Amino acid sequence: MAAKKPILAGVSVILVVGAVIGVIAGVRRISHSDGSSSSSNNLDFSTSQKAVSSLCSQTDYKDTCLSSLSSVANNKSATIQDIVQTAFKAVMEQVNSLIAKSGSLGNATNNSTQKMAMEDCQDMLQLAIADLQASISMVGESDLHTVNDRVAELMNWLSAVVSYQQSCLDGVTQPDMKNEISNNMLNATQLTSNALAITSAISQIVTSFNISSNLISNSRRLLEASEVDKDGYPAWFSHMDRKLLAKQDKGNIKPNAVVAKDGSGQYRTIAAALAAYPKNNKGRYVIYIKAGIYDEYLTVTKDQVNVFMYGDGPRKTLITGRKNNRDGVSTYQSASFCKLLYRRKARATSSVQYGNCMRALLVTLWSQHLPSRVPPERTTTSQAHKHATDPVCR
Repeated sequence: MAAKKPILAGVSVILVVGAVIGVIAGVRRISHSDGSSSSSNNLDFSTSQKAVSSLCSQTDYKDTCLSSLSSVANNKSATIQDIVQTAFKAVMEQVNSLIAKSGSLGNATNNSTQKMAMEDCQDMLQLAIADLQASISMVGESDLHTVNDRVAELMNWLSAVVSYQQSCLDGVTQPDMKNEISNNMLNATQLTSNALAITSAISQIVTSFNISSNLISNSRRLLEASEVDKDGYPAWFSHMDRKLLAKQDKGNIKPNAVVAKDGSGQYRTIAAALAAYPKNNKGRYVIYIKAGIYDEYLTVTKDQVNVFMYGDGPRKTLITGRKNNRDGVSTYQSASFCKLLYRRKARATSSVQYGNCMRALLVTLWSQHLPSRVPPERTTTSQAHKHATDPVCR
């Protein structure tokens, strides 16, 4: 029996290597079969079909892949970018269908918990749509080599789409409704899986086309939250962000809005300061929150970009709330502070304490304090270019 193990392992290695060679060989045929230059991304009618076939062979749901890419397979002027974009658009179509379905299910039920679950689904799936739109734009605006440089970012956005779908399903507790959502989600789940597989094959496509690669890439890359520069700031902080934080550290920052419970500021609540956010604001909107306990449930909307909040210290300025799942409130909606944000960043900084939970999307937390409230396994954090679909609860 022991002698069989090396043989089985050897067969596995051969199969894996064979799969990799398969996609490269397939695309090499695509790039050379018409006698054109190997650096061209354009495909003729026959080769576009081969491109789709080669890429779909790498997916877990091949028939679904071939069906979703049939239009581009029959397009003689198609490019590799067209194929990738079509894969992303197929996912977006299914996610939009799922948004409509969750809306109709929410309207049809009288159960407040399940109605809330459907609202959560719609929120999260809208965020999935935003990531898919960004992915489609990135591929459409870039040449093939630049797309290759952005594979990590594309994979991150697509992975977030998977997370949003699963988080939507996890929030549904009523069995019949859960089954209906699960069944309607099947196509979206399969197509997202296929899109991830196709995206991961882009590097092999670039190699097969012999597209030149710079030794140093100028593309954005995902950074770990632990990466800091010599001044202690995250490495991805912009120059303007650093200047703003330096001013705040020295007490030289001039806020746009001052919040104070005792009435000594412009507003008594943070919500009122957020409501005063200028329409079409171009710069940073700075909110100074004076010492006090603010029992509020805050949502910074998608339109309220570049918000910078700071307080008087982690034990002096506190934002708290009391909503929880036991009160019939979904975990997703229990957050006392939410930032519904796409691609741009907000700043919550200089020692503001968040009680209860915080739901964050692309939010920078600087010198804040999240008190220990729940076990570590229920904690969700977010990093630059990484989404956290559930509240941060500590």
